[in-house]
Amino acid sequence: MPLVCCNFSENRININLYPRLKLCIEYIITIICWGLQTRVYTIIFLILGRVAWKQKQYRYSVYVYPHIPAELLEAHLYIQRSPKLVLHQSKPDCIYDEILNNTDPRLNWEASKKIDDFSANGLVNGSYAPEHCNALFSVAIIVPFKNRHRHLDIFLPYMHNFLRKQDIHYRLYVIEQQDEKIFNKGILFNVGVKTAMLHKFPCIILHDVDLLPLNTTNLYVCTNEPRHMSIGIDKYRFMLQYEDLIGGVVALKTEQYVAMNGYSNRFHGWGGEDDDFYHRLAPQKLTLVRSHVEMTRYTMLGHPQERLNSNRYKIMRDNNKRGFIRDGLSTLPNVSARISNHPLFTLVGVQL
Repeated sequence: MPLVCCNFSENRININLYPRLKLCIEYIITIICWGLQTRVYTIIFLILGRVAWKQKQYRYSVYVYPHIPAELLEAHLYIQRSPKLVLHQSKPDCIYDEILNNTDPRLNWEASKKIDDFSANGLVNGSYAPEHCNALFSVAIIVPFKNRHRHLDIFLPYMHNFLRKQDIHYRLYVIEQQDEKIFNKGILFNVGVKTAMLHKFPCIILHDVDLLPLNTTNLYVCTNEPRHMSIGIDKYRFMLQYEDLIGGVVALKTEQYVAMNGYSNRFHGWGGEDDDFYHRLAPQKLTLVRSHVEMTRYTMLGHPQERLNSNRYKIMRDNNKRGFIRDGLSTLPNVSARISNHPLFTLVGVQL
């Protein structure tokens, strides 16, 4: 049946309004209903797809994993100071029992609120050492960064408030990519570690700018083996996503980072660089360790997904085949790096 409501015959117009108008209305209603039905099906499909993705994510999450028992953690700590740390013979060594045994976590929805009680007292170029005792640990915290100023404004005061309660000697480095090229976390980490080595830090913590620790018992120091610290993140229901995960926050000796040849320089964009870093542990006979999730919970600041690296699996296979010694800290490309000091951090501006 043609979709017309009028027939033209010679010089005369024959209009049969009622049945043809009824037919037109029925067609219009049918089309509208079909469109609404299609939209409803599309919405249902998207919802079911989202649920399926979440179920798959939770299915492969790890509820139980090998970890250092809380009562044995202190025996695994790597006690080492920077030779540049000034010690005072009149002061005792710091004691960490109270910190390690503190079970009072911060609520994740409170962590990202504006910091009203922040003071920069005791901070010099992002560095701090306790005044009442001699710290047993010296730690460089390295934060790769690009176009996340909102996160950095929260991260800096929050972390200084958190870390100054731990009686450790630390320095916070912000490694900023200051160009329009695609973000390269591996290069920024390598530049940051080289800078920390100039200041003789024996321990480094590689830290994403969108993660805030919730547990005061999460002592920001190295253990004898590389330690994955950000195990339970609120976005993932405080579960370890998969057993080989090393991204987010990881602490390791500087000498171990050098032995692993650091991060790959070849990953531009999001994905692959952390998994590649994990696979560098075994050739150096290093084992990744963790604490219990109740000691290492984090909240993640909201942000849009970074640009996905479509070549990440190819690069990982290639690195594994060629050997990691050919790509990493020792083969850092010739980039421009400029160090400048700020009260809350040491800035290393990088242009790829």
